[in-house]
Amino acid sequence: MKPFMTIRVGAIDVQAFRMPLEDDTFGDFSYINTRIRIDDRLEGATLVDTLLHEINHVVWAVGQLKNKTQKEERAVAVMATYWTQIFRDNPQLLTWIKKNLTKS
Repeated sequence: MKPFMTIRVGAIDVQAFRMPLEDDTFGDFSYINTRIRIDDRLEGATLVDTLLHEINHVVWAVGQLKNKTQKEERAVAVMATYWTQIFRDNPQLLTWIKKNLTKS
């Protein structure tokens, strides 16, 4: 299966796939497989929200924020830095977001 997008987050490239998922799972992220899966029934704002949610999981893992003792300000600072890099290095992501938000 071919990914619908590859997103660079920090030093890793994450492939994003649309596919049927079980139950009420909208999406998931596997760090070991550098893969995001999004339920293929989603569209519009829900689709965009789910992809951004899963990218936040990538940032959490790559930014080493998994430690529960992290303070909120550090977590927010790391997230902002990674989002800046994600948008800079992945202009196709912004195009995709705009396209899919108009479907809402």
